[in-house]
Amino acid sequence: MVPPAILGIIRDAMMDAPTPAELRAFCAGSLPPERFAAVDGWLASVPEAEAEAALLAADVTGPVSGVIVPVPVTGFEPVRGAHRFVAAGDLGTGGMAVVRALRDRQLQRTVALKVLRPRRAEEPLEQYHLREDAFRREAARTAALEHPAIPPVYDLGQEDGVPAFSMRKVEGQTLEVLLAGGGLPLAEGLPILLRVAEAIAFAHDRGVVHRDLTPRNIVVGAYGAVYVLDWGLAASTGNSDGLRAGTPGWMAPEQQQGAAADPRQDVYGLGALAVALITGRGPAGIEHLPGPSGITALIRRCLAVDPGRRYPDAGAVAADLRRWLTEGVTLAQNAATWEIAWVRLRRSSRVRTGLLVGVLALVVGLGLVGWRLRQDRREAEERLHQLETVDLTRPGAIDLALEETRVLVRRYPGLAAAQVLAGRLEQARQSAEAAGRAAAIQARLADMLERTRTHGPWADQVQAWREAIRNAGLTMDPERRSEDVQVLGTSPLQQPLSEALAFLWRAERERGADHHAAATAALLAEGGATPGWRALGRLLSGSRFAAHDPVLEDGADAEAALAEAAPTAVVLALFAPSPRLSSAAQAALVSRPGDFWPLMSRARATLEAGDAPGAERLALVAVGAEPRSLLPLLILAYAALQQGDDPAFAEAVARSLVIDAHNHEILVLQAVALARAGHRAEAQQIVDGLDAGHLRFHLRHQVGHPMERGVLALVAAGLVIPEAPAELGPLSPSP
Repeated sequence: MVPPAILGIIRDAMMDAPTPAELRAFCAGSLPPERFAAVDGWLASVPEAEAEAALLAADVTGPVSGVIVPVPVTGFEPVRGAHRFVAAGDLGTGGMAVVRALRDRQLQRTVALKVLRPRRAEEPLEQYHLREDAFRREAARTAALEHPAIPPVYDLGQEDGVPAFSMRKVEGQTLEVLLAGGGLPLAEGLPILLRVAEAIAFAHDRGVVHRDLTPRNIVVGAYGAVYVLDWGLAASTGNSDGLRAGTPGWMAPEQQQGAAADPRQDVYGLGALAVALITGRGPAGIEHLPGPSGITALIRRCLAVDPGRRYPDAGAVAADLRRWLTEGVTLAQNAATWEIAWVRLRRSSRVRTGLLVGVLALVVGLGLVGWRLRQDRREAEERLHQLETVDLTRPGAIDLALEETRVLVRRYPGLAAAQVLAGRLEQARQSAEAAGRAAAIQARLADMLERTRTHGPWADQVQAWREAIRNAGLTMDPERRSEDVQVLGTSPLQQPLSEALAFLWRAERERGADHHAAATAALLAEGGATPGWRALGRLLSGSRFAAHDPVLEDGADAEAALAEAAPTAVVLALFAPSPRLSSAAQAALVSRPGDFWPLMSRARATLEAGDAPGAERLALVAVGAEPRSLLPLLILAYAALQQGDDPAFAEAVARSLVIDAHNHEILVLQAVALARAGHRAEAQQIVDGLDAGHLRFHLRHQVGHPMERGVLALVAAGLVIPEAPAELGPLSPSP
């Protein structure tokens, strides 16, 4: 759209409206450049009806917005132009974006344009980029979901340099507005819920979880149209970004803990929507639902606190809703035969008519019931054959099949095939639960190991490691080590548990729990996953510490541990740099150039050797391997400090503080950066808040730990370290 200032200039430049000949030349693309802009501006500035009348008078038909000189093309080319879209009003504003209506003058339709909200002054640049990435993912993800209840995305682009995408403009009211006066009758509310469930089932089949089902994101239009909006928080199934994505009060309990995206989170959202449709309230309104019924049982199953007790996905919810709408019962209520018969009697016009004819109708009715029971048994036997083919790799499918089979067992006690199938499904369910627990434990161990790579030592690491290892079945009781060795030796998680034990030993030694550390090393030495892991356990048992790092003692155990890739990475992560470890790190990088721990070991050794540029290069490669890690940022800070590059030093310290604002090593570097920038009082305040004994330890014991560089820089900057006995403390003390 031409800005008003430009329109004014164009109007001033034009004595009259364009002639018919000029309009025909403009549409043909043959108008001279000096008049093209004036005619284009005049068409955009006058009312649309006036422009169409002028074009009609000039014998010009068809749309003319965005006319350009035609050039030969070999394929389809979309029509574009500065005046194709005209603003048609605002549709709404959210936390991430603004939605406006645009009139497409080319296709004579109104579309919705969703524009990312600009960066606020107080918003960190990193947060804005994260929001921008999420906005683009929303556009791509919504465009991939071609379903009648999901508004399609037409195009992705920018508006005034800000990311934006156009999509279908939906007509209707949100559930939030419709439910303002209370719940809806079941005959109106359940079809809406079914349409939403079908749309979410479509997304689940494509591996997408919505994660924000609220009345505000559901629009009900005319002729039964229902739309599911706002896919900004959607994620791929299994995505574990750790964010508490969702709307408070409407998201599943595990979402509040940052659980990985799972279709059962949307199942909880469908249950919450069902409560709102019936009662006009949020999920808490479940207490106001009527007594036991098919729909009540369905809702309670959707809202189960334990995700394992919910429907496995939205498709199962939609199937049970359709079952209720057609038969009056749901699988969730475990209806008995007499309940099903009663529902069918109430819905059967033939039976109601038959009751009017008296005894004859009763006899006929009893005959029909008997036939129905026999028919039900045949259907039950056919259903059992279908249930025998259930996918035993899907826990949700097993639960549904087992539940349905148990119903058949109760309904037909003499049906031996149902009892056999129930036993087989129960065994499969137990196996699936065990596999699920193992997967959860493995995921927890993986999260802990990732935190070690990103943060290094942290305050409550001993307790966190012990809890994760105990969840895997180990007692961690020194008096029961033989039992733990047996469990560790047969565990499917033997490899990650071996790595976890090594890092637990490091945490226990740093916190002064030497007795527990010795028991941990002994457990690894006896039950480690491979000879290399067991050699590492023996190596840890006899290791001494220099400042915060254990010192590698050369020998057979060291060579055995360094002979295997996985133990080598842990050795490089735990031990202080040495010539032997530098060689091992270099060898590891030859075969695996992006390995994080070999990169960090080489970077630190290079820094200690005085090669600050070399250490900087290795640290930058490590940042690429682990972008969220604090450890390479510390190397970059020390390298910049050694080279006297104050801006790079300040930037590395600032980025480190974002990751961990309590680490003493980072706080020392922050004080140095402030002092070098002239903020001595603020720097001294930071020093006064640190453990003076810890600082004096590094001042008096020069063993090669990088923190010694920071303490010496404090003194060189003229800061005063308070008097205290020199005593080593943890890098990340408990709050």
